[in-house]
Amino acid sequence: MAVHRDPDTAEKLNRIPGVMAVCGSPESLPLNSSSFDAVLVHQGFHELAPGLALPEIARVLRPGSVLGVSWLVRDDTVPWVKRLAALLRTVYENAISGDYGTESVHELISSKYFPEDEHTTKRLWVPVNRDSLVAMAAARPAVRALDSDARSNVLTKVAALADDSAGTSGLRLPYQLECWRAWVDHDELTTPIRPHDDGLTITL
Repeated sequence: MAVHRDPDTAEKLNRIPGVMAVCGSPESLPLNSSSFDAVLVHQGFHELAPGLALPEIARVLRPGSVLGVSWLVRDDTVPWVKRLAALLRTVYENAISGDYGTESVHELISSKYFPEDEHTTKRLWVPVNRDSLVAMAAARPAVRALDSDARSNVLTKVAALADDSAGTSGLRLPYQLECWRAWVDHDELTTPIRPHDDGLTITL
């Protein structure tokens, strides 16, 4: 089951074998309560309104089930990637800034609806060649905005960096898959509201 705000995207998802998609908002899920064993949000949790989305996700989960949140982020600890970032920052100082929205996970791990959580990180390696690296750099808005000579100069340097760094095994672009899993607690959803008697004022 997939939920997406955009009706066109939901329609496209419905064409995938084995997928049922509905158009809806994560802050108001058009799904029955206690219907799912897991809810997964990849690369988009920071775009949600957590105060609305988290109780809705908790509502549709069965007791003891989990919410999984993940982001695929680039790993800049590898020397040749550091060199690439330094080169692109000569064009735009915030190039490859690494702002993926992962800081928003604090809203999950501090939520009363998901009091228990765990975190794990997996490294992924994506093969890239000289042409794909140059194309990736050329697609950056700041590089596209350069005049033709300056753009050609930057892309020539990117190609040279690829040739210098590839070695016999080629290039692999490193990523980190950051994953959180949190278990739902329905107590906050099912506990009746009982206001204190001294908090009620009746005006006649």
